[in-house]
Amino acid sequence: MLRLRQIFNFFNFHKSFWLLHLKSMGIISKVIVRSRTKGFWFLSLFLITLTAFGQQSNDYKGLPFIANYEPATYEAGIQNWDIIQDDVGRIYIANNLGLLEFDGKFWKRYGLNNTKVRSAFWGKDGRIYVGSQADFGFLSSDETGTLKYTSLADSLPSSIRDFDETWKIFGQNNVVYFCTFKRIYVYDGETVEPINSDKRLDISFQIDNQIYTQITGDGLFLVTLQGFKPIPNGDFFKEIRISNILPYDHDKWLITTFSNGAFLYDGDITPFPLSSEFWKNEYLINYSIRLRNGGIAIGTQNAGLFVIDKDGNLISHIDKGAGLRDFTINFIYEDSQMGLWLAMNNGVARVDLVSPFSVIDDRMGLAGSGYAALKKDDLYYLGTNNGLFIWQNGKAKLVSGTEGQVYSIQNIRGKVVLGHNNGTFLIEGESALPLSSEQGAWILKAIPDHPEYFIQGTYSGLSLFKWQNGELVYVHKIRGFDESSRVMEFDGNILWVAHGYKGVFRVKFNPDFSEVVESDLYNSADGFPNDVLINVHRVANQMIFTANGGFYRYDSEKNYFFPWDEFNDLFGYGTVIADLESDELGNIYFIEQSQLGIIKTENNRQKLHTKAFNKVNRLWNDDLANITVLDNQNILIGGKQGFIHYDPQKDLPREDRPRVLFREILNHGRALNLLFSGHQAGVGFPSILSGGEFSYAQNSFVFEFSSPHFESGDQVQFQVMLENYDANWSPWSLDSRKEYTGLREGKYNFQVRSKTIFGEVSEPISFVFTVKPPIYRSFAAYLFYAITVGVGLYLGFNWLDKRHKAQTKRLENEKNKAIQRKNDEIENLTIRSEEEIMQLKNAKLQAEITFKNQELTSSAMHLIQKNKLLHDIKISLKNLTEEEKNRQLTAQLNRLIKSIDKDLDGGEEWSRFSENFDQVHGNFITRLKEKYPELTPQEIRFSAYLRMNLNTKEIANLLGISVRGVEIGRYRVRKKLGLSRQENLSDFLLRF
Repeated sequence: MLRLRQIFNFFNFHKSFWLLHLKSMGIISKVIVRSRTKGFWFLSLFLITLTAFGQQSNDYKGLPFIANYEPATYEAGIQNWDIIQDDVGRIYIANNLGLLEFDGKFWKRYGLNNTKVRSAFWGKDGRIYVGSQADFGFLSSDETGTLKYTSLADSLPSSIRDFDETWKIFGQNNVVYFCTFKRIYVYDGETVEPINSDKRLDISFQIDNQIYTQITGDGLFLVTLQGFKPIPNGDFFKEIRISNILPYDHDKWLITTFSNGAFLYDGDITPFPLSSEFWKNEYLINYSIRLRNGGIAIGTQNAGLFVIDKDGNLISHIDKGAGLRDFTINFIYEDSQMGLWLAMNNGVARVDLVSPFSVIDDRMGLAGSGYAALKKDDLYYLGTNNGLFIWQNGKAKLVSGTEGQVYSIQNIRGKVVLGHNNGTFLIEGESALPLSSEQGAWILKAIPDHPEYFIQGTYSGLSLFKWQNGELVYVHKIRGFDESSRVMEFDGNILWVAHGYKGVFRVKFNPDFSEVVESDLYNSADGFPNDVLINVHRVANQMIFTANGGFYRYDSEKNYFFPWDEFNDLFGYGTVIADLESDELGNIYFIEQSQLGIIKTENNRQKLHTKAFNKVNRLWNDDLANITVLDNQNILIGGKQGFIHYDPQKDLPREDRPRVLFREILNHGRALNLLFSGHQAGVGFPSILSGGEFSYAQNSFVFEFSSPHFESGDQVQFQVMLENYDANWSPWSLDSRKEYTGLREGKYNFQVRSKTIFGEVSEPISFVFTVKPPIYRSFAAYLFYAITVGVGLYLGFNWLDKRHKAQTKRLENEKNKAIQRKNDEIENLTIRSEEEIMQLKNAKLQAEITFKNQELTSSAMHLIQKNKLLHDIKISLKNLTEEEKNRQLTAQLNRLIKSIDKDLDGGEEWSRFSENFDQVHGNFITRLKEKYPELTPQEIRFSAYLRMNLNTKEIANLLGISVRGVEIGRYRVRKKLGLSRQENLSDFLLRF
């Protein structure tokens, strides 16, 4: 009957809820479209089946990720009452000590006149409306983006100022309602008008764009501007305090109460069933909310958080045991990323309900790190380093006798076999029965051609097991192979055994499997990049070898290993795979040293999906990494603490792109100035902020930024770039602060963007500003510099021109002087040269003269001797003629005497002599003739002989006269030369 009633309830759902529910369960949109017509009834039945399956399988899903924020973290009061989110993703929390702001990394508190803040509302105008103790108003940003509080209650007349606390704030049609226990105040943007009540009001609610309030003793009423209007059967709640009203179904509400459970209301009121399997009457409901995936979240006073489905079935119960710091939940808010924020009596928490990941750990009774898992029928076996646990109904219980390290849990022909540090055990119920005491039992593998036999890998080699009489029986240890055999796979009857530090062995057995007959080791000598971290996997009936460098395949013909390009191209060469596991759909789950993920086949091509797994990248067990596919919807990853559960149905595409915003922008130099404090007037956060111009003395800037992506926690990364300063974007970093000091003048554009743990990158935001040059580099300064330089250049050039001219003139004078000196030197040199030449010529002439004189002297002496000889011959001939009587002989002698006289006369010889004499003595004879033409030839000859410094006797011989004739010749020459008696004739002739 209960199931039938649930079916009818499902049929009454609004279509939009159908679509939302289907989407949340991972149903493809095409199926939804096809089901809107005549297949709708089939889809309904299908949905019921899926829902029932979801409820059935919910028992072994883990706890959601919970982020707790304690009062010491946000530095405010312990109690929190209301939560809102602005349009850029920041969370605001009404706290006992003010309004808290959280942007994913930083907390900030607004004191609001030191009053307790009870309520908050994000207005369409971008204001944050707040209600507090005896006050209400709004926060809006000033010109620097700093939120400032404006009280609206302070403007009220004292007659309507007498309220205590403002517990709720709602907005409708640009009108804001402040709900107190005394009256409701309506603010239209300019004035505040009260809606009065004769009786005390209780908490107010908003549903279907209408506001309802509870009047103590009267029931539930509709709020209008004219007053309070009762609703049908609203008096049912005159003594029952309502905690919230939710949309449930078409024209139907779900009303939760503080201490009387929940009711469905559509004009009539019926109890809403909360199963006694999880709900107790003493639980008090402080608040409730309808989730976007169709579920209902209930926050209690004394039992934490319950998440139920539309029919009241429990989906999840989160309390202190699940990770909350407090049982009391005052308010629940679902943020834009579908995370649940809990305002608690002692702190704040965020519960990640929609994540495909959850955690199974000591909070559920599971102690230790996860190493192995198995699903068998309705039981789930989890192995850790502390033993084997049976997980059922959300609780884990240790199997007695399995304390210690678990290595494997296997279903062998319906039997649960445990591989343990202490040996091999058969698990029956909650007991462990020993099968073998061989230490370090890693794993069992069935022999393909002999299915009754199983090979087990241990610390010290291989063991043989046999299936007989419906039992698994230990046979013996196999001889001939003593290597540790944790990872192994059969390829036909060949067993590949991977050793983490040596390589991979190819093992062959004898027919009865008592001995290893062949064991070949393959490592770096056989195609692998090295000898370590080599593993073997069988995936989709393929043997895959992985190593510290990628994927490899074995070529039996060449007996060699070659890189497997299909996988290496997918991952990139150099990857190190720790584990591979496939599901029935052909998806391959993997653990790699730096990432986890799935290999999916899409459009006949393999593709990696890793982004969603970034959430748990730091949580998996890196000792013996393992991933176990329980079924297509439940995958367990061995964690450092317990196991990480992955539900592929919840791994939906993310539609909300992260945003980055400026928290604070400071400008400093001579003074410290706040330029921006995170908030922009109006709605939205602009992608570009303009900072204007700054003096050169204020040329340093500090930027603080954040990205409210709460699922990423403190792992949001940022990238910055200052255009006109940085060449490229900075590397991704967790640092949310950037400072630039001493910027030069120019126009700058600071940009920042964020990246979530899922690799989603936000659009960048910018702060554009200009640094003006210092006064000495301003336009006026440059103009002054230009004029000064121009005048300076003019004066300088003028001075340089004069200087140049003076220098030119001086240089020219110096050059002329130098030229003159050179000319003088040349002239002196020429003169010296000419003198030397003249001296040389004179010396030569003197030598020639000397030589001529010598020749003349020699010629004169020769002539003297000749004339003397001729004269002697003449005398002798004369004497002979006088003695000789022979006429004929006398005539001949006379002829001979005449010939001698003719020869003594020497006319021809004198001509030659005079020519030579003139050459030697500077034309003496010619000049003497010209000056003294009255001299006779004989006297000229006489004068020439005197110049030759010949004595009287020699001259007489030359002239053929007597010595007395020479003396007479002297007298005549002196007379013709006009010499006085005192003058010497020879000296005169020598000087002439």
